[in-house]
Amino acid sequence: MAKLYTLDEKLLIGTPEIRIGDKVYPVDDRTSTVKKLMNIKSEDSDAILKLAFGEKAFKEIAAMDVPFAAHLALVEIVVAAMTGEEEAEIDARFQEAVQKAVKPK
Repeated sequence: MAKLYTLDEKLLIGTPEIRIGDKVYPVDDRTSTVKKLMNIKSEDSDAILKLAFGEKAFKEIAAMDVPFAAHLALVEIVVAAMTGEEEAEIDARFQEAVQKAVKPK
C-alpha cells in the first residue's frame, strides 16, 4: 500500500498577526499573496506592507510615521509572518542584499 501524506490542519487555519502598539493586524499569508511578495524588490517596503495588511491598515500604519529602524523591523516581521521563516533568516538575507548594494564595483 502507498504512503499517505497529510497537510497538517494547523497550517491551513488562522493567519499570523502582528501587534503594533495597542492594535493587532492580521497578515495575509496566502500563497497567492506570498508569490506577489517574492516579485517585489526588497527596497519597496511600502508595497510589501500594502500586500500584507491591505490598503486601509497600511494607511493607518504609515500615518504612525514610526522611526525608520522600526519600519524596517516591521517589514522583516511581516515577511517572516507571511513565509513562515524565522526573523533571523529574513534579517540575514536583508543584510546580505544591503551589503551587495553598497559594495563598490
